Amino acid sequence: MIKMTRNEPRSQSSPNLWMRSVSFVALRDLLAFIAERPEGLRAKDMEELARQERKLRTRDGRIPSKTTVYHYRTILYRLGILTYHRRRYIVNQSNPIVRTLVQRLKPGSSTLSVHERRLFSELVVANVDCRYYFFDLFMPKQDVYVLEDFIAHGRRVAWKSYTDSSRRMVHLRNLNIEKRERWLQTEDEFQAILYGIRYWARNELEFIDELFLEDLGGVMFPVTLTGPVPAPEITVALAKAVDDSREWTILSVRKLVYMWGPRYHISLKRIFQTLLSIYRDYSEYIVLIPTSEAFATITATSPGAGNYQLRSYLRDFEGRYISHIRVHRKLKEALQWTMLTPA
Repeated sequence: MIKMTRNEPRSQSSPNLWMRSVSFVALRDLLAFIAERPEGLRAKDMEELARQERKLRTRDGRIPSKTTVYHYRTILYRLGILTYHRRRYIVNQSNPIVRTLVQRLKPGSSTLSVHERRLFSELVVANVDCRYYFFDLFMPKQDVYVLEDFIAHGRRVAWKSYTDSSRRMVHLRNLNIEKRERWLQTEDEFQAILYGIRYWARNELEFIDELFLEDLGGVMFPVTLTGPVPAPEITVALAKAVDDSREWTILSVRKLVYMWGPRYHISLKRIFQTLLSIYRDYSEYIVLIPTSEAFATITATSPGAGNYQLRSYLRDFEGRYISHIRVHRKLKEALQWTMLTPA
């Protein structure tokens, strides 16, 4: 763990649960401001920058509050991106990943570049607290590992909420390794792990993805940061899924994602884009079977939960939510011919 001295910034009530839901675009822009000043910035300097229009913005485009700026600098510090000396935050030039990140920064852009996402991801996975509270759950062995190891070897982890005597609890468990689990019971744990690290990895940095299944809850798995569309692995897998003994094979989209996403480390977005690409090229061999939004979200208890459940469904060119696809056996031959043809 990071050793604190009296000159370093104060920790929160749970000192190792410092992670919070933040915009990594804002983290990048704040880091860019600090990198321009070799002497570093004081906490009040960062708050002043945040008040200047178009200098620093939250995910929803607002000027961040003092509390939000506090979370920004705490996260940059805890990730080892900043050091703290004489009441100033300074870029940690001794870390080679941080040096490369600073060189690759593109401040002002509304999104992170692939290089920025990869370097931030490497720092997040390398952090001892992030590993202990979250990433170790995915790994067959809890040795020191880097981002590439996590993506290549991480297993599926499911999470589900429970209410016991009006108290909320969240259970995270590895679906492949018995007793690899964690219970979240405090607000600090919810904010740091469920809405902090998980949100970073899934929404901001995109090296895990998540599928909702009613019986398991949210199922998370590591995915590669980039890749082609259509994804060759998914094209091959779809061809193999066709039953030659039947004229038509009906396949559940969510079950396909549950199998293919973790196996090939491919995101829901790339799987869905691949299926739509194949449908566009071979529409005579594929029928998309829609479901109603109400049925797809029948277990949702709020609009937010409904939107979360809907992200696990393929959405076609007409905006319909697709739960199943019906595939003709001739598609197998058509896809095999495509796979043998040079691009």
